[in-house]
Amino acid sequence: MCYSSNGQFLTQIPTWLIVVAGWFVVHHLSQKRDQRKEARERVDQLVTAILSIEERAVRFHQSDSYQGDVARSLLFDIQRIIAKLKRHPFGSFVISPTLLKELRRAVTLKNFDASKFTRQEANSAILSNIADAVDDIEDQLEQEYERIYLSTEWFVVPSQQKNCR
Repeated sequence: MCYSSNGQFLTQIPTWLIVVAGWFVVHHLSQKRDQRKEARERVDQLVTAILSIEERAVRFHQSDSYQGDVARSLLFDIQRIIAKLKRHPFGSFVISPTLLKELRRAVTLKNFDASKFTRQEANSAILSNIADAVDDIEDQLEQEYERIYLSTEWFVVPSQQKNCR
């Protein structure tokens, strides 16, 4: 670039500063959008996995006989869900450990022993407890997603936002 005078160059400096600042803002907003999208996908996958546990637990408790392989699978899947909640992007989510215990208890505390297994009717307390525990975790996940990723403060970092309650 060849300029006829130094004054012309100096008048273009604010323009270039605005262009660079605009690029940083657009880049930041684009990154935030990508983070929200990734987190939404992970939340949806986790909710799908939790709903799958609920469906299999209901089938297990409504089956005519005890199914040890299904019981083991349910137990392992609940443990996997709890482990996933400690990884990205859920590390910044505040999920009550009580809710996770309630899910495990609802599925495994009663009617989970082969010697005491009985078929549960659709309106049984065990099945209601399972549905309630799943709903509570799903609600908590959605609330945390909204708190962290759908905030109106678009320059707040999720780790800072966690302490804003």
